[in-house]
Amino acid sequence: MFSNEVERDRLDYDVLIVGAGPAGLSTAIKLKQMCKETDKNLEVCVIEKGSHVGAHILSGNVFEPRALNELFPNWKELGAPLETKVKKDKFMFFKDDKS
Repeated sequence: MFSNEVERDRLDYDVLIVGAGPAGLSTAIKLKQMCKETDKNLEVCVIEKGSHVGAHILSGNVFEPRALNELFPNWKELGAPLETKVKKDKFMFFKDDKS
């Protein structure tokens, strides 16, 4: 009834990155940039549990663009979908009644 031999697809990669959050995406981008600079080629794969890459990292996020500036110095000219600048910061500390 069931066969022990199941035909499966196989994809070969040099680097597999689990998670398309800021660290995973930065790693993949930097690796590919280094490959371009050294005229080498690595097959890099990023897998993500979300519906698409970046699904969980930018929606409603306030972020420091320093790392983005390092990876893509021209990200603004490339049309990154970051449109609203932070105008002020507000910090709140929650304490218990015993202090």
